[in-house]
Amino acid sequence: MEDAQEHIDGQGGVRLGTDVAVAVGRSVQQARRRAGLSMRVLAAKADLSQPFLSNIENGRSMPSVATLYKLAGALGLAPSELLPPADDGDITVTRAGGGVPSAVDESPGVAPNWLLAGAPGRLLEVRRFVIAPGQPTGGWFEHPGEDFVHLTEGALTVEFASGRSERLQAGDSLWHTGTVPHRWRAGRGRGAHLLLVTARAPEPAPRAHG
Repeated sequence: MEDAQEHIDGQGGVRLGTDVAVAVGRSVQQARRRAGLSMRVLAAKADLSQPFLSNIENGRSMPSVATLYKLAGALGLAPSELLPPADDGDITVTRAGGGVPSAVDESPGVAPNWLLAGAPGRLLEVRRFVIAPGQPTGGWFEHPGEDFVHLTEGALTVEFASGRSERLQAGDSLWHTGTVPHRWRAGRGRGAHLLLVTARAPEPAPRAHG
């Protein structure tokens, strides 16, 4: 499998000249324009540099998970609304070794992940993570919705801001609300392979008038 770390840039993006990066950049740019925001204003709201936002909009950088969530929050959207639209109807197949590569956040050498499922209008977002022993896994994270983690290999500790922590071994699963601040720590000398499923409540249907 290709090492995604070779493609991770210095501010939370993956350097990809792919159609996916271009599609995400186009979605961000269109959402920014619909919101009536300049690139400078959106960059400030999302706590990003303007040159980095320009790289995203032009398809030169694929945003990390944390960056995607920052942009979505600044635009008042669900993160999935900034992903490429699905073009395969009601069924999606991701073959072994496939998915859209990304990073957890902007940290140097941070663990890679691959988006396996997720598109505008979808309630689920599924990512596969491969964490090497001692590899950074990002800082504290919180978001709307729910998280389900299933560990397939190695060991992982999930820490919560409340002080609670849960250590997972291969085969273990964990569910929690996304609004609880949380972070991961991989097992020393073992690393971790896992699936993360994030679910969000459906948007309420528009109310009829009259």
